[in-house]
Amino acid sequence: MEFWPQDIQSQGKAQIKKNRKGKSKIPPSGIDYLEPGRIEAVTLVENKSHFQWTSPFHLSGGQRLSAGSPVEVFKPTRPPKLDIPSTSMVQRVEQGANFLRTHFPDIDIAAELVRQELSADAQVTRALEQYDPFSGNTLELLHIPDAHSTPIFLVFPMGETGCDLNISPFASLEQRLIFEPSVKPVKSFATPILQLVSSQSISLGTFLAARTFGSTAILRVCATSDDPHLKISESATVLRDDLGHRIPVDIKFHSRQSDVLFVNNEGAVYKCNLENSFKRLAFTGIKNPDSGDQFWQLALAGASEDGCLLTSSKIVQELDFRTSDLALNLLNITTDEQLTFIEDSREDYLIQLATTERVLWLDRRFPGKALFGIKHRRNYDRTLAVHTLELHDYRHSLVTSRKNKLVTVYDVSRSADHLLHMGDMPYSFSFDVPETQSSGDAFVNSGDNFTMFRISERGRISCIQLAQRDSPNITDGVRTLPVRPDFQENRRETGLLEAREFSETNLRPAYERIFPRIGDINAQEEANAEAVYDLLGDLPSFWQRLDTPIEQVLTTYDILFRAGEEPKHPSRADFLSQSIFNSARGYRILSQGHLPIEDLEKGASWHLNIAPILGHFDNSTVGDVRTVTERLRSFALAPNSNIPVQALRRQEKDQEQLALDLALSKDIFSPVPFSPASQLPEGDDKEVSGFPVHFHYLQPTPRRNYYLKEGEEDVAFPFGVQSLLNDWAFGSDPEKYVFKDPYGVSAELKTENRPQRGRRGERLPSEATPPPPSSLPQPTQLPPLIAAFSTTQPALLPPHVLGVESQMMQPEEVESQGLMTSTQVLPGPFGGRPAAAAKKKSAPKKRMGGF
Repeated sequence: MEFWPQDIQSQGKAQIKKNRKGKSKIPPSGIDYLEPGRIEAVTLVENKSHFQWTSPFHLSGGQRLSAGSPVEVFKPTRPPKLDIPSTSMVQRVEQGANFLRTHFPDIDIAAELVRQELSADAQVTRALEQYDPFSGNTLELLHIPDAHSTPIFLVFPMGETGCDLNISPFASLEQRLIFEPSVKPVKSFATPILQLVSSQSISLGTFLAARTFGSTAILRVCATSDDPHLKISESATVLRDDLGHRIPVDIKFHSRQSDVLFVNNEGAVYKCNLENSFKRLAFTGIKNPDSGDQFWQLALAGASEDGCLLTSSKIVQELDFRTSDLALNLLNITTDEQLTFIEDSREDYLIQLATTERVLWLDRRFPGKALFGIKHRRNYDRTLAVHTLELHDYRHSLVTSRKNKLVTVYDVSRSADHLLHMGDMPYSFSFDVPETQSSGDAFVNSGDNFTMFRISERGRISCIQLAQRDSPNITDGVRTLPVRPDFQENRRETGLLEAREFSETNLRPAYERIFPRIGDINAQEEANAEAVYDLLGDLPSFWQRLDTPIEQVLTTYDILFRAGEEPKHPSRADFLSQSIFNSARGYRILSQGHLPIEDLEKGASWHLNIAPILGHFDNSTVGDVRTVTERLRSFALAPNSNIPVQALRRQEKDQEQLALDLALSKDIFSPVPFSPASQLPEGDDKEVSGFPVHFHYLQPTPRRNYYLKEGEEDVAFPFGVQSLLNDWAFGSDPEKYVFKDPYGVSAELKTENRPQRGRRGERLPSEATPPPPSSLPQPTQLPPLIAAFSTTQPALLPPHVLGVESQMMQPEEVESQGLMTSTQVLPGPFGGRPAAAAKKKSAPKKRMGGF
């Protein structure tokens, strides 16, 4: 048994529904794959005399690959890319038209023709930046058995344009391989090198294929044990005319025969014999379902010399050169995913594939379906590649990308039950080098470990050591808790696996509504153009057209939102709802000074500009809308040629909209005027009634009882609340604020009574010795503020305290212990502490709803 069981019931039901709707009759190519949180397949396998259950996961805790620190072994030889400022299509058309009028004044070329050519060029450039089908691996290992010191060489391009070929050897020192880079190229080409491929074991010698923009050169590399220098000769040159006037996209050497295979961008396979340089068509190719896709790749079909493997972005085929135009379809993908890499087939007939969504394992003996698949959860990337490393009977599959530094390791191998199992959970490491994008990888086996080499687009070569280590074991801190009986009773019954069904929901409309495309946004703004100008004309008469009174303050954005039409999708708050003024026209209206802010100020009862307050917290909000927009450009993405034009346009538009929102939030208007503050009472009236509380804009409303018919009294506030609310006057300058003692004690001390200075050793009258504790009456409550008065006689009673005068006049018992620190516990129920006074019953407090 080779395949894992799968549930085809749900696929059949989904297929019936699709056929009823008349959409598609092609069976889905989805296969079983591993994914965290997904129900996996299990099956019974025979183990000696009995059967046992097995699953795709065999977490045996084997060996893991451990990555060391990256080391730079070759400096970059190419300059960094030029930072070309992004310009709009209109500007490029104007520049092109001006160039043609300047240099070719006699030729009349329409601007629309220039626009079409520039649009087509921009589209091709964006497609090549996302994926270039003509760019291959430019870092290759060359094995020369008769070399002087070591049979391993590293081949890579160098130079400012990448046209020079460099072959640097490895030296063996104490059973270790040491890279000895050379700065002199062995050969130069007229155009940059796009791909380097070497032969493994050919009786005629060692060959190297260098594919450039212009042609492909087949080089023979020879060496002797006495001479350390390599002898390089050109065996053949393959042009586009030899490949059906098409551009080659991949090259592959046969393992034993002296033939080299080519595939062009139409899928036609050609063979070139190295002995006589004879070139012939071996396979005419298959029709790629995606006619605009030029991805084609070759791979070896094990030890077979009569064929090879050919893959496009959707189909994997095994070719047999003994039959003309016949091929065996191994895999056909009908979903949206695309194949990105195919590895050579091994002796166990396994083929490893990489797609934009999964990593697949395919058996050539069982075409039509993959044996195993793992979803890698990466972003859409057509440069993904997979490399298999065998070290100490362990097989590690490394998934790499040319667009980032992440390397993911999958430990998948075939076990004794002839099924593929995953020996460990996927893990990853980062190839930390200065450049993010690369153009090739190579792996050198040094016995106990591997060395991974990577070349960047600028020609920098770095390496990292990959060694095996034991997987971390589960510690004692992780244990299984006992299952409680009530948990089992309350556990939901899910039913049988075969009876379950799943439902899929397409969230694409929700995402498009939250994050619309820049083209849809521009189209919507064009449709609302007249409404924006109508809103601008109705804005000065906003206050006169109010149907219902407004009880809160409004910002400029709130006024614009209320002056327009009701939104189709209202939000919970006005500031979360989009207005038609949030557009490019609204930004231009505000930046050009056409928004009638002065008319809104005249019609409002109160207006305040909080721009200075916002500037105190963030200086980037100070200034007009254009100045704020320029400051926001510092938060833009770093200039990079890989950023799509749509993303740059969306970024610029978001900067303008953020500056527009900040500008519309700086002015605050109120349709209700603020009443002036009343005068504070003076003298005894203040002590009796306390500070009156005067509310300006928000008025407190007591919570009324529905069944209580008689009206309630006004809201009464305690003295502390009155003092707190009256301490700050609305509209006053915080820099000129002066604290005033609410009890009037500090003022009296400063104006009337001043401490008298006496001689040294002579006490002031205010510091006279107090009478014995037995003659002092004990107060029941301490005043909030105790101040010393300069009097001629010690005070027997504390000064009057506002709000508690009636309690202070009650007769109290004389205690034997005064108000002083005492460390001795006296007899009695209170230990010498003053007894608490009896509480006076008061009317029940009424609940207030706020103020």
